[in-house]
Amino acid sequence: MIAFFRKLRQKTMEGGKVKKYVLYAIGEIVLVVIGILIALQINNWNEAHKDRQLERVYYCKLLEDVTQDQILLRKLVEEDQERIQWVNQTIHLLQQDRVNRAEVANAMRNSISLIRFNFKPSLSAFDDLKSSGKLGIIRDLELKKKLLNYYAVLAGYGDIQDIVADASLDSYLQPSKDFLEAGFPQIDFVQAELDTSLVDVNKLQKNSPMPDAIREKLLNEAILHLNSNARKKAVFKIMELEILEMKSLLERKCDQVK
Repeated sequence: MIAFFRKLRQKTMEGGKVKKYVLYAIGEIVLVVIGILIALQINNWNEAHKDRQLERVYYCKLLEDVTQDQILLRKLVEEDQERIQWVNQTIHLLQQDRVNRAEVANAMRNSISLIRFNFKPSLSAFDDLKSSGKLGIIRDLELKKKLLNYYAVLAGYGDIQDIVADASLDSYLQPSKDFLEAGFPQIDFVQAELDTSLVDVNKLQKNSPMPDAIREKLLNEAILHLNSNARKKAVFKIMELEILEMKSLLERKCDQVK
C-alpha cells in the first residue's frame, strides 16, 4: 500500500499536481498512523493475554499455599488434641490419693509440649505477587479483598494463640514454683542430664505424700493448660472455616487453567 502511494506521489509531482500530491501525502500519513495504532492494539492484546495467563497461574500457586495451610492446621489440631488428653491425665493423677510425682511431671510437660508452635500461613505466592507489583493482575476484586482479609485474619488468630501459649509456659516455668514437689527431677530428659558422680539423685526425690497446697497449685496450673489448649482448639476451628472458604474459591479459579 505504501509503495502504491509512493508511485502516485512521483506521478503527481512530475505532472505538477501539487494539490493531489498533498492529498496523497496525507493518505500516507493516515495509513502510517493506522498501522501504528493497529500494532499498539495487537501489543496491548498480547500483554493482556499474558496477564490473564499469569493470573490463572497465580490462582493455582495461591491454591497450593492454602492447601499447605490446611495440612499444617490439621497437624497443629492433632498436637493440640494430644495436649488436651495429657492435661486430663494430669488432673486424673493429681486427684489420686497418693500422687506419683514422676507421672505428674511427665504428663504436665506433655500438656504444654509444642504449645508455642504457631500457625504461619504459606505466603510464597502472595508475597511474590506483592513484591513483583503484579497484584493488579487479579481482576476479581472481591477475591483480592478476601485474600487480603484471609492473611490479615490468620495473623490475628496467630496472636491469640501466642498469648494463651505464653500464659501456660509462664505458669509451667514460674520461678516460685516448687520444682522438687512437682517432680521435675524425675522427668526423663532431666534425669538423663544429672551427673550421678556429683549429684545425689535420691535427695532430689520426694517420697512423702504431696502436700495439699502443692496439689492444689498443680491442679490450677493444669486447668490453665486446659484453657490454653481449648482456646487454641476453638481458634483452629474458626481458622479451618477461613481456609476451606479460600480453598474453594481458588479451586474454581485454578480450574480455569485446564
